[in-house]
Amino acid sequence: MKESLGQYRTRDGKLLSFRKWSGIGDVILYAHGVESNAGWFSPFSSELNKNGFTLYGIDRRGSGLNKEDKRGDISDYNVFLDDIEDALAFVREQNIGKKVFLMGICWGGLLAINYIAKGRTVPDGLILLSPAIYRKVDLNSCMKAIAKICFVFCPKIRFKIPIRDHMFTSNERYLDFIKKDKMRLRTLTCRFFNEILRMEQELSGINHRIFLPVLVLLAGHDEIVDNEKIREWFKRLESGDKKIKVFGDLRHIIPFEDNIEPVINFITDWTKTREMSLEHKSVKN
Repeated sequence: MKESLGQYRTRDGKLLSFRKWSGIGDVILYAHGVESNAGWFSPFSSELNKNGFTLYGIDRRGSGLNKEDKRGDISDYNVFLDDIEDALAFVREQNIGKKVFLMGICWGGLLAINYIAKGRTVPDGLILLSPAIYRKVDLNSCMKAIAKICFVFCPKIRFKIPIRDHMFTSNERYLDFIKKDKMRLRTLTCRFFNEILRMEQELSGINHRIFLPVLVLLAGHDEIVDNEKIREWFKRLESGDKKIKVFGDLRHIIPFEDNIEPVINFITDWTKTREMSLEHKSVKN
């Protein structure tokens, strides 16, 4: 099905953009990474759509097609969680009777885990691709010291995101694409970086408290997230329905690979075999 564009309204009255691929089967709502936007995953979404899924790729507030918002800036990360919850409500209303899975890609995975662990309205399952729960990349110590000072006196000053293009992928076609993407976020405000740290700190003690079905897909050659720590986190997950798969030859952005069929089929098979129960759909307090 051809990609279409739309908007949904948030609780504070904002209209946020999404990309949609209509299908006859279950629904996947996905959240993108910190630099990217939903458009980065259009080819991947199109392939999933061929397997019957309806997909919604939401652009995070201040990213992608949401040009009216201050780009790369946020004063409270919980607003992002509110936006996900509002998007899920919108998607369920549009797809009555269908299962809705939340997919988080890279930093979108961190948001998705935070969203679930904090007891928000749950989807029917959680799919995580290279989730940035534990990072290898960070600002250096000098920049961190400067950022702390700037947060007090000029919180909207911008810092470059410390990720180099080759960390995303080795695929020349996609490297060329992201270099030319005018909607890509290359900088964030100081207070956005502070909110990332705050979210990680607040999540560290509860990130295992997830009780719905979880699928985690990791790239074997990932320079951005720490796969070893993610495996340790996965063991602590309290979900009784969880699965992890490492694609050994792939790099961080799994959807940027030329041969994506094994990943598409793995996600499809996993969603088809989910048997939801009340205990899977609840999060303990």
